[in-house]
Amino acid sequence: MKKLSITVKRIAPLFLAASLALGALTGCEYSSVEDYLEDLGILDPYDREDETGTVADLEISTVNFEYDTDENNSQEEPEIQIAESDASQELSAEASAEALPQDEAKELLEEPGADPEIGNHADDEFVKGYKELKDSNTDSEVKAARTAMGLTENGIRELKNAQKGLYAYELLTDAGKTLYVEMLAILQNLGTDVTVSTTSDEAIEMVFDYVMADHPEIFYVDGYQYTNYSVGDTITRISFTGNYLYGADEVKRRQTRINEAVNKCLQGAPSSEDDYYAIKYVYEYLIANTEYDMDAVDNQNICSVFINGKSVCNGYAKAAQYLLGKLGIKSTLVTGTVNTRNSSGVRHAWNLVLCNNSYYYMDVTWGDASYQTVSGESADATKLPAVNYDYLNVTTSEITSNHAISDIMAMPKCNSIADNFYVRENEYFTSAEMALVTDLFNRRYKDGSNNVTIKCSNDGIYDSLFEELITNRRVFECLQGDTSQVSYTTFEDTRTIIFWI
Repeated sequence: MKKLSITVKRIAPLFLAASLALGALTGCEYSSVEDYLEDLGILDPYDREDETGTVADLEISTVNFEYDTDENNSQEEPEIQIAESDASQELSAEASAEALPQDEAKELLEEPGADPEIGNHADDEFVKGYKELKDSNTDSEVKAARTAMGLTENGIRELKNAQKGLYAYELLTDAGKTLYVEMLAILQNLGTDVTVSTTSDEAIEMVFDYVMADHPEIFYVDGYQYTNYSVGDTITRISFTGNYLYGADEVKRRQTRINEAVNKCLQGAPSSEDDYYAIKYVYEYLIANTEYDMDAVDNQNICSVFINGKSVCNGYAKAAQYLLGKLGIKSTLVTGTVNTRNSSGVRHAWNLVLCNNSYYYMDVTWGDASYQTVSGESADATKLPAVNYDYLNVTTSEITSNHAISDIMAMPKCNSIADNFYVRENEYFTSAEMALVTDLFNRRYKDGSNNVTIKCSNDGIYDSLFEELITNRRVFECLQGDTSQVSYTTFEDTRTIIFWI
């Protein structure tokens, strides 16, 4: 939810003139007040006076934005859609008089291909609103505030170099990247009322979202405010301030505790040049060490996960991004909505990850059984896997079967399945061959698993295997030991069948 409050203060021309005179006494070198106004962009050099021959009133507007970007609102986030009326069912070896109906086969998934270009820079429409702020011609008070944040010309160049490769950052024009690092530096230093290089309200809003999408470590910010300095309808300058949840001492204390939790996690991380293993490790680690709790404190940031072990989707996604960054894996925050069995359009957050040079989506929250059962809708919580891998390295086609991606930033078309969990773990079925099913059952018995998960590449194969294994009860041909009954769980939207052994 975005809350907006505006306070407007009008300043008379006489006060404006007094302020400019004071500025001249503090080291600003201008031959006239008019020259100073021109440099600020307040006065058009070709139109020194308005119709009455006086400088127009200066208006200052302060705008506050507080963000509640997660599902922690009036509408509870229900569990993942389950294809059957209950989360799990039991199948008897005896034939049933009533066959289970199946839909006709649908089209196959598109073949994986290369990711296309994202497109034009996201902030092209704001180019006219950007204003370069050089050290040599910036007002002394403005310059002092920016310098305290490290926003000198050299400092900005260094900050830009440090952001190279970050997903959201790379979507911006060079001027947009300048605004990005300005806002980033202000937030990192808990700065207040620092002038930035734009006169566009919309650019402020968009670039703030981009900064937060790339930087999960900024856990102490939940929004921002900015002040517009304008003459008439023309904004001449904007100063920016973050909405800070804690003071500097508390930020340091929390960061120390976060570091302890992160270091503990990283000690067990795999050492491999294959990105898949690091991403899988983070996915499993967060699920094992985090409980889904809509009442968790700090659930919009990483403190909820690393300090309290309880969170909601925003906390899960930001924690995943934070850990992946420590392991050298590029990722970003994705926001949007999800559709479930009981609701549609529920706000949600997950991740875009770069695995072995291809993009995939990853939703740690929906991979956690504690999320699946928190609403109490599941018939038997013990018949759900502790880790649901349906949302580990999936394509755009798969994620959009029940997720809708917001238009905050452009996302790539994720077509590769090479590093999808089921493909990598040999649980991905591109045909309905019973011999392959039997082999999978044998492997799961051998490794001591309590379930066999079958992931189908398309609806036709899902329907065929459902009919063979469940309708025709051929699953009993795959079971070991004296077994006359087996439980199963189906996820039709992700084409997954789980048998409990």
